[in-house]
Amino acid sequence: MTTRRIIACILLPAVLLVLPLTTAVAQQQPPPLEPGARVRVTAPDLGISKQVATFEAVRGDTLVVLAESRMFCPLASVTRLDVYGGQKSNTLKGMGYGLLIGAGVGVLVGAVVPCRDALDFSYESDCVKIGGAAGAVVGLLVGTTVGLLNKTDRWEEVPLDQIRVSFLPRRDGFALGMSVAF
Repeated sequence: MTTRRIIACILLPAVLLVLPLTTAVAQQQPPPLEPGARVRVTAPDLGISKQVATFEAVRGDTLVVLAESRMFCPLASVTRLDVYGGQKSNTLKGMGYGLLIGAGVGVLVGAVVPCRDALDFSYESDCVKIGGAAGAVVGLLVGTTVGLLNKTDRWEEVPLDQIRVSFLPRRDGFALGMSVAF
């Protein structure tokens, strides 16, 4: 059996085993900005940097959120507003790192450990190739598992130009209107 066939016999089943575990994440709209939504506010003028809070309302030109206490942030001071979009796994990143690290370690082990006589190979490079392939498989499996278990929060930016405050004419004066577009 040639070295290429051995590598194919090791890598192909591993890739076929791991592929169903990965899911394609569709591009989604940010979750709606409704009262009770989890948000992250940045307003450097107020000393606020990525403060996680609960959105309550926009009153006039002020963003009202509840963190440890109720905070009133003028919209002019808010430089970034993110809404919580759930958690995501790092499966693909784990697969990539695992594959690269595993293959690298496997190549090093294959280069250091003498295997030509033990496995009846004619060239030392066969040991390096098989070590790299075996390391890649092990790294791919370990990296995929770590990536599946390691979840991170996903935040979607709410464009600040979509939060508008305007004056509306009325018979008895003016009214203040607000709209949030998504």
